[in-house]
Amino acid sequence: MDRDSLSFFGASLKSEDCSEAARLYSDLFSGEVLVASLGHAELLFSENQRVIFSKETEECPVTPGTLVWKIRKEKVPAFETRLLSFGFQKESETDKYSSYLDPWKNRIWLHW
Repeated sequence: MDRDSLSFFGASLKSEDCSEAARLYSDLFSGEVLVASLGHAELLFSENQRVIFSKETEECPVTPGTLVWKIRKEKVPAFETRLLSFGFQKESETDKYSSYLDPWKNRIWLHW
């Protein structure tokens, strides 16, 4: 396949209210909300880093997804407090990462 005919578009996450999910992730990670409705939302973090939220329908089967964010280790406690205040649940932690589930069971990995 020709490299010019295929390019990364975005990561997809599940949501029941995509506009709410877009606001939540925009607040947490400083993304630009491009589109936001109950059934579909898109956030842009840079020219080619897009997160898409979709509400599951018969035409659009969606499963929870995963995003990985790099963070300085000393910033983790404050950011974890913020995640928990936004309704995330801590799932696990090791010496190099921690994981959290959002209200729709999408997973966030913080890697340091």
